[in-house]
Amino acid sequence: MSIGIGVDVERTISAIVCEELKLSAEQLTSGTNLRELPGVESIKVLRIISKIERVFDVELEDDVVFRVKTVAELASAIRNLQQAAP
Repeated sequence: MSIGIGVDVERTISAIVCEELKLSAEQLTSGTNLRELPGVESIKVLRIISKIERVFDVELEDDVVFRVKTVAELASAIRNLQQAAP
């Protein structure tokens, strides 16, 4: 499944993160530091990134993954990739 530019990117990312980390929507805002969430482990981060890449049909470079800290920053990176795509 691939999601286009017109969707609410932040909401979709939040849903993916909440699902993988077993969090409620109230535990995650667009400004929440993703690295400080309960249950964050390397393998879960890889699963989250992999699912986000599949859902949005993008490839997140390692430097982007390490640089972004919040849902809002991740959403912005995804929108930039989608807009730059041919």
